Amino acid sequence: MDPQRNKERTLAAVAALNSGDVEGYLAIYAPDAVVHGLPEHVTPDAEGHREVLADTRRALPDFHAEVVAVVAEGDLLAARISYTGTHEGTLSGVPGTGKVLTWDAMTFRRFDDEARVVERWIISNDLALLHQLALV
Repeated sequence: MDPQRNKERTLAAVAALNSGDVEGYLAIYAPDAVVHGLPEHVTPDAEGHREVLADTRRALPDFHAEVVAVVAEGDLLAARISYTGTHEGTLSGVPGTGKVLTWDAMTFRRFDDEARVVERWIISNDLALLHQLALV
């Protein structure tokens, strides 16, 4: 297990996501990866994550993830991420407002020996996002 390799793969995946390459981002996931913390209406796997990312990208065409901090040890990686995007399409039922939305999240990833994500936990500050959308 190489924590540095897992960190490098994660940062490269986020760079792909920021360039709009969702498939490049998801390439880090093992075929049977489990993704915890996705909305209940999608499956807890890479396919469900793909759906969420596609919806997010439609609503926030300039969606950007900034890895603020990352720690890797053994087969685990933890990262603090800051997200931004201009709200141009429908998000959580709210039509585009033109506002730049920002929110933070924590993610924990478990890797296999081939540096593929086999399990991921996403903990997002959805309340901050809901406030910005005037839903709370």
